[in-house]
Amino acid sequence: MPDYSRLQKSSAVAGGNRLAYVNPKFTPAHYNAIKLDPVVYYPAPQPTADISMEALTQIRKEMDKALREKLGAKVRLVDRAGPGVAHVRVAITAVGVETRTLKAYQFVPVALALTGAKAVAQGGLPRDATIAIESQVTDSVSGELLYAAVRGGTGERVVDAAQGRGGVQLTSLQPLIGEWSTAAANAAQKHIKEK
Repeated sequence: MPDYSRLQKSSAVAGGNRLAYVNPKFTPAHYNAIKLDPVVYYPAPQPTADISMEALTQIRKEMDKALREKLGAKVRLVDRAGPGVAHVRVAITAVGVETRTLKAYQFVPVALALTGAKAVAQGGLPRDATIAIESQVTDSVSGELLYAAVRGGTGERVVDAAQGRGGVQLTSLQPLIGEWSTAAANAAQKHIKEK
C-alpha cells in the first residue's frame, strides 16, 4: 500500500482488530461488481526453517480460492475494469510463527516449572502460525481509493519443523483463511450491490 496514513484502528468482523479506511463513496449505489486480482505475496516470499516454499504456495492459492468462492457467492465478479466496478487487490505480507507468550499465572514458580517442563518435552515454548494481509480496493476506472486494510491473525499451533512434518502448514492457517474470506464476502455486501 502506498499510503497508510488514512488507516484507523477498527474491530474486524471475524474478531480481532485491523487498521482500515473506507471511502464514503464506496456504496452499493455506486458499485455493482468486483474485479479481483490474484492474491500475491509482497514482498516475494522466502522459505525458512519454519515454512517451506510449498506451504507458502499452498497458503496463497487457498487464500485466492477462498476469496473468489465466497465473494463470488455474494457479489458479481468480472474480468474487466468499467463503471461501477471495484478493483480489489490482496497481498499476503507475512507468514510465519510467533512464540506464545506466558500467561500471568504461568509466572507463578510452580506453573512456570510445569510450563517449562512441558515446553521442553514439546520442543520449546508453544508457537502459533501467523499471517498478515493488506487489502486495497480502488475504483477500476478512476483509481480512487475506496477501501484499504491491514490485518494480522494467529492460526493453530505449529509443531517444530525438526519434529518431522512441522513448521507452518496450510492446515495451520486454513480455518483463519476461511473466517477472513467469509468476513470479506459479508463486508462486500455493504459496499457492492448483491448478485
